[in-house]
Parts: sequence; C-alpha cells; structure tokens
Amino acid sequence: MIPVLRELRESLERLLRGPRVSGFLKGFGIDPRRYWLLMDLFGALSDRGEILDQLGRGGVALETVSWMYFGLSALLSLAFGVAQPRLWVFFLTFQILSAFLVLSILLMEAANSLVNPVEALVLAHQPISGATYTSAKLSHLLRIILYLVPGLNAVPALAELTLKDSRWFHPILHMATALLVGLAAALLCCAVFGWLIRFVPVRRLKAAGQLVGAIPFSCMAWLGQIRQALARLHLGRWVPAQHSLRWALAGLCVAGAAAAVVLGLRTLSADYLIRVSGMVHSGSAARSKPRRSPVAALAARWFGGQPARGGCEFVARMMMRDWQFLRQFIPMLIPIAVGISAVLWKGWRTDPFSPAFSLMHLMPHFVGLLLFFVCNILMYGNEYKGAWIFQLASSRAIDGFAGGAFALLWIAGTAIPHLMLAPLLAWSWGVWHGLLFTAYSWAASSVYLALEIRLIDGAPFSRQMDPSRGVASMAVAMAGGVAMLIAVALQYGLLFRWPIVLLVTTVGLGVAAYLLARRSIVDFAEAIRRNLALESGEMGSLYKEVGA
Repeated sequence: MIPVLRELRESLERLLRGPRVSGFLKGFGIDPRRYWLLMDLFGALSDRGEILDQLGRGGVALETVSWMYFGLSALLSLAFGVAQPRLWVFFLTFQILSAFLVLSILLMEAANSLVNPVEALVLAHQPISGATYTSAKLSHLLRIILYLVPGLNAVPALAELTLKDSRWFHPILHMATALLVGLAAALLCCAVFGWLIRFVPVRRLKAAGQLVGAIPFSCMAWLGQIRQALARLHLGRWVPAQHSLRWALAGLCVAGAAAAVVLGLRTLSADYLIRVSGMVHSGSAARSKPRRSPVAALAARWFGGQPARGGCEFVARMMMRDWQFLRQFIPMLIPIAVGISAVLWKGWRTDPFSPAFSLMHLMPHFVGLLLFFVCNILMYGNEYKGAWIFQLASSRAIDGFAGGAFALLWIAGTAIPHLMLAPLLAWSWGVWHGLLFTAYSWAASSVYLALEIRLIDGAPFSRQMDPSRGVASMAVAMAGGVAMLIAVALQYGLLFRWPIVLLVTTVGLGVAAYLLARRSIVDFAEAIRRNLALESGEMGSLYKEVGA
C-alpha cells in the first residue's frame, strides 16, 4: 500500500511541476522555477525542524488536529441525526462552523507567515517577485484546507443521507461547498494582510497582525453584545422590499467584496518583499531609559537576590516583545478576559456566602486558567536560537532565575489583582466576607500556579513553537475544566455554606501553595539545567566551578 501511495504522490508532483501548471502560474505573475525552488526550501527547513510553528508544514500536528475535528464533527452529526433537523439547517450549520474554524486558523497562520518573515530578509536581494514569494510562503494554507475541511465535513456530508428530503448527490454538494468556503477563507485572509501592508505603517504590522488574528475569538466572546448592537441598528429597514432590488443589492455586495479581495491580493503580491526589511527590524531602543520594576525588586528580596531580579525582568520584557508568545497569548487572553469581566460585572453584587449562586465562584478558576495558558506557552519564543546565553550563567544563578520567573507570575498574576479586588468586595459584601473570599481566591489561584509552573520544561522563550503540543494542551485544559467545575460545585454546596470551613480550607490552600511553589521552583530550575545540557551536547554536568 505504501509503495502505491508513494508512486501516486510522485506522479502528482510531476504533474504539478509540468508545463500546464507552469503556464497557469505564469498567468498570475508567478515564476514557476523560483516558486518550486522556494517550495523545496520551505520543505527542507520543515524537515530539519527550522519551521515548526506553522501548522500547515507540520504533518503530524496537522493530521492530529484533523482527526480531532473529525471526532468533533462526528459527535455533532450524531446529535443532529437524533434531532432530525431540516436539511438546509443541517447544511448551513456545518458550513458556518467550518468557515469559522478554518478562518480563525488561517488568520493566525497567515499572520505567522507574513508578518514575521525572518527568512524573507535573506531572500530580499534575490530577483524574486512578490507574487512568487507570497504564493510559496502561503502554500501551506492550501494544505490546511485540504486536511481540515474533509476532517470537519466528511461525517456530516454522509450524515445528510439520513435526513428527510436528502438526495444521493447531497454529500458531494456538501463537500464541494465546504472546500469552496475554505478556499474563499484563505483568499480573504491573504487579502486582509494585503490591505494591512498597504495602509498600516511597517513598524506596526506585527501588532496589527496579532489584532486581526484575534478577531474570530473576539467575535465569539462578544457574540451576545454584537447581536444586541445589530438588533438596535434595525438593518431590516434598509433592505428594499422588491425582490429584484434585493438581488441587485446582494450582487453589488458580492462584487464589492470580490473587488476588495482582488485588490488586497494584488497589494500583497506587489509590495510584500519591498517592505520586508522594515517588518523584521524593530525600532531603536537608544532613547529608552532603564527602569527598575517594583515587581522585580520584590522578586529580588523574596525569591533569590539579583538572579531573581534578572529572571523577573527578562520574562516580563520578553512577554511584551516576543512575537511567538504574543501570537499565541492574545487569542487566549481575550475570551478569558471577557469571562473575568463578566464575572466581576455581574457577580460582585451577589455575596457568594448567600444561598443564591454568584458568578464570583468562578474567579479563582478563571485566574488559574489564564496562568495555565501563560505557563503552557512561556517556553516558546521567536528568538529561540539565542538560548545559548543561558549557558553562560552559573548553576546557582539558574535557581534564582527560576524563582524570579515564578515571582513575576505570582505577583502580577495573583497578588496584585486580588489586592485590587479586596476593597471592592469588602465594601460590597462586608469586611469579613470580602476579605475571606479574596484570601480564598488568592490561595486557590496560587495553588494553580504552583502546579502549572511545572509545564515550563526549560528556559523561558528558548524553544521553537511546536503545533503538536497545542493538541495535548487542549486535552489537559479540558480535563482541568472538568476539575474546575467540580471545585465550583464544592464551593457552592459546601465551603461557602460555613465560613469557618472556608477559613480552614483557605489556610490549608495557602500552606499547600507555599510548599508546592518551593518544590516547583526547584524542579523548574532543574528542567532549565537539563535542557541546557541537552542542547549543549553534554551528557554530564553542564557547569564546572573553579575555585581559587
């Protein structure tokens, strides 16, 4: 079976590199020879592990994500099959779901490919047109479509045969429509970044790319507010009553959207390589003044002296600057921030010690979830090849560095938010209830952080992003979500019924957080040493102390 597949793949590759496909590429201003040279280059970089942070170039990660979506679509199809909805409702539901998931993934992939073009700076002096480079650079988006769209729609397409009024050709129509929707999403993503490159200043393209990549998640988080805003606009009043005018208006909208996409693609292909140098280089820091952070001062005082200050300052600055961290963190931050805002807005007036359920029961667990995402991606960075700098540090300094990194997350992620929250809750619920809840939430979130810091298996920002890790992290997050729901149920049904029980539990959580944090910091430092030793190729001790 494998030799047959290999021969089929080789035949398909020869066909794609043949004269007919070359003529098709030339019609779009793409140089076929240089296009395939770039494709071979990107393939070699992927095989060598130089490109791991792009889902479309990681075969194992893409297959895993596709199978995961296959299972999700199978469960949804089973649920719809039991409900027996109308055929067009079933069809539109899965097309909209497919469009949303594919668009959200492709926006992030396009941003990662186009707005962080490290290798393009090396190729900028070569006689390669913008259309040739961008088409080769974004070819992995097509691979994502060819994997994810069948994974999302294979089972639903076959499940349509079980619905009333279904015909034999409906599965083919379903799959063809889904592929067209995926292709339209890819073209839309490319056009969006074409317009960004045209109108956004070069030095702001990274931030703009991050914001654009977070749009689908923001829309999902604010879906209720968006629906209310659209309802207040009464858009139906602006739609003409005559059917002919409606069709004309729809055609005009489609033509305008198509023109915007075409112009965006033309801008992307024409101006991309011209602006690569400005995209890659950041602004000068000559005018910036050194600042001493009070958080770093606290880290130095309590968590290990000057090495702890260095670890705190390093992690804090890299979290604000590193492209790979921000690319992963911002889409996660938005829905969690919306959830925390909703908890505070609707829950702070309801005392969690009362018989009524208060959304404030979710507060410590939302903080723990946010810290989980931070710890899960803190090890990965854009400039991971600079991790050799850690090998110049002494073994004793690594202990303080690990303590400083933990101190930043604990002080900025748990201590400061709860200290700011305490006066509000004390004023709303009374001093006793407000301070007791704040102490409990702080202790619980500290336990979460002490456990989650173990996810950082190496020095922060010292590895290249691996998309396959996201699948395992999603499974861990789902298991953690179940545990959080159980904890919320225990809070509401047991702990907050008797304040004295909650006080004892808070003291126990505080002690557990202290002991777990000490052990986790030691393990964190050992993980940094172990990974530095592996990267340097040494099998024994990495450091040798020389005494005078």
